[in-house]
Amino acid sequence: MMAKAYRQRWRIWFVAVLSHTVGLFHRAAMAPMADRIMADFDLTAAAFGSLGAVYFYVYAAMQLPSGTFADTMGPRKTITFGLVLTTAGSVIMGLAPTFGVLYIGRVIVSFGASLAWLSALKVIMNWFRSSEVATVTGLSGAINNSGQLLAATPLALLIIAIGWRMSFITAAVVSLMVALLNWFIVKDSPKKAGLPSIAEIEGEASQEGAQHKPQSGICQRMHEVLRNRKLWPLFLVAMGTYGSYATFFLNWLVVYLMQTYGVTRDYAASFALVSAIGAIIGTSALGFISDRIHSRRVPIMAATFISLVGFLLIVLWNGGKPPLTAFWPISFIIGFNVGTMPIAFATVRDVARPEVRGMSSGLINMGAFAGAAVIQPLFGYVLDLNWAGEVLGDIRHYPVEAFQQATALPCALMAVGFVGALMLREPRKAPYVTRD
Repeated sequence: MMAKAYRQRWRIWFVAVLSHTVGLFHRAAMAPMADRIMADFDLTAAAFGSLGAVYFYVYAAMQLPSGTFADTMGPRKTITFGLVLTTAGSVIMGLAPTFGVLYIGRVIVSFGASLAWLSALKVIMNWFRSSEVATVTGLSGAINNSGQLLAATPLALLIIAIGWRMSFITAAVVSLMVALLNWFIVKDSPKKAGLPSIAEIEGEASQEGAQHKPQSGICQRMHEVLRNRKLWPLFLVAMGTYGSYATFFLNWLVVYLMQTYGVTRDYAASFALVSAIGAIIGTSALGFISDRIHSRRVPIMAATFISLVGFLLIVLWNGGKPPLTAFWPISFIIGFNVGTMPIAFATVRDVARPEVRGMSSGLINMGAFAGAAVIQPLFGYVLDLNWAGEVLGDIRHYPVEAFQQATALPCALMAVGFVGALMLREPRKAPYVTRD
């Protein structure tokens, strides 16, 4: 029975996590097609920024509801429904005749994508022990970020080959295939698979019974989560770490490099590819390190500080135009330090009851996307304020000074993340174990 549970959980875990990979693809897909969309719909930087930001507005707003769905409906149903919505939104974006329709499609994609990650986390928390969660969550991040990797150079080449519209149709087909895999393979918990819980297998059943509290209503759960002071520093860490990274590297990096350094689209996208590779390695490595050294606070503090230094270099070095070669290590390192996110989610398992872990994880994720939702349109607004009127190929061309001022925004957000890391206290040994 033990061997069967351990063998089955890896297959279930992989498919559940794969569903979030689709969302990360869409999250990063705007960067390599930014100039094409701006030209086709005659958009300003602020308007395009709003298209990128709406993903994060919807995603942030949906995190507590998404966590509630994961806790009540279960991961399998929640993920499948989300992927169906993402499929529909992708088709609408690919066929959109106007910017308004494109915007609606983006909203639908965002809504669907917002349902996947917290359900995947719920699967991890139900199928793995506390001492494994940071490592497995980190591995999940590595798989997830392959979606971001595909949205860099591979997507840029696909856009060159078949156009941005057909690229969205292709993404829709993939989303539907993953939805079918999820429906037939994922099981919410060992109990749903006819197996004993991980707690029972590991001899923790007595602790489970001692720690379990009666089920509470949604309002009671939300009140419990919002009053948990151990969650709010993690909220700030997520806001700074992921909000700054998503704003610059997932939305504006390619345009910045093309216009500031005069490089081609595929070459500029290769820097986004490097940041994605960094994120894949970092989410695995930092989660593993956290479990090995039995510390959540130390790796989070180190990563947020190093990322802050990286953003300061982009803003201050050579008037906002560092040597292009410097962007290789900077892109990789800042991407690598996104690995603080799995550690933050692993900490939730240590400080929240099983019945509110989905909602608690939602609060952390809300911080990540609230930061990006606010900063992304402001980034475009600052660019437009400093536009000198230059147009190249029907696309607005912005001076380096405009990008320097705009990049100060994600830099400030990263500073907020570092403050959150300073506020963290090392959680005690997890008092809560998984209950099915």
